[in-house]
Amino acid sequence: MSLGKYISEKRKHMRLTQEELAERIGVSKSAVAKWENDGGLPDRENLKILAGTLSVTVDELHRVIDNEDVTDDLNANITADVIAVLESYGFMVTWPQNSPNKKK
Repeated sequence: MSLGKYISEKRKHMRLTQEELAERIGVSKSAVAKWENDGGLPDRENLKILAGTLSVTVDELHRVIDNEDVTDDLNANITADVIAVLESYGFMVTWPQNSPNKKK
């Protein structure tokens, strides 16, 4: 997976727009769009801020850049009991499009 795709997926998982992510990092929306389209890489300082914003380590971002395997933490093992508790508090549980757990 490219760094751009990784950033895009993490951003969407956090339900942020490119503009919102850009504001959190202190860059322009076009910079985030460029990164997500693999048109360039964030500089060292922005990579550090990006990692913190996405709740990952700089090392993990470097592994993505180096095309090494990165564990995708978006696939959480949530039991039916946890889902029931979340829904009882008014949360709506949704599944990613390609999830094997997605309700049909």
